[in-house]
Amino acid sequence: MKHCSNLRADREIGDYWERQFCEMAAEIGLLFTPMQIGRNESAQAYGKNGKKWNTLTLPDVTVWTYPGQHHEIKHKNPTRFGSFGLEAYRLRALLNFARETQQDVMYTIHNHDFSGGRDSRENYLAHWLTVNVLELDGLWNYESFLSSWVNGVEKKVLQYFWPISMWVPLAEYWQVEQVQPQLAMELAL
Repeated sequence: MKHCSNLRADREIGDYWERQFCEMAAEIGLLFTPMQIGRNESAQAYGKNGKKWNTLTLPDVTVWTYPGQHHEIKHKNPTRFGSFGLEAYRLRALLNFARETQQDVMYTIHNHDFSGGRDSRENYLAHWLTVNVLELDGLWNYESFLSSWVNGVEKKVLQYFWPISMWVPLAEYWQVEQVQPQLAMELAL
């Protein structure tokens, strides 16, 4: 399927993988809020600088359990060059949010190469990788103008790409064993 060919289908896939992320967070006892699921516009945080309102786009999921963390969730696989990409405007928003909150803001990816492809629903913690967005700032290895959804419209936007070696397993970040979700639920019973 062509990239950016069906906004509704792409949103449904995104919602599904955000929910899968939340299921895993729940299984290890984390308290969280999915910020973007079911929304047509991005969730925003508001503040004032003098008389001017400032808004910050929120990442997809906030984990409230101390010390707090925020995750931008994607379901993708590496490029043929072994990189993961992100739109430049989205990276700027995540960096601004990270600097404002001084909490971990993570770019977290379900690598569908590990699960049988884009349309597979197979989900294990071992399929997930993450990196703090502050570690990505200025360190991309290439950039390109590519199609992406921006406010529900396909546009060519600047995207940055980093080697997948910058990501760590989500299980390592969460400091948990890589247990299959169904097995984790059975062990908790």
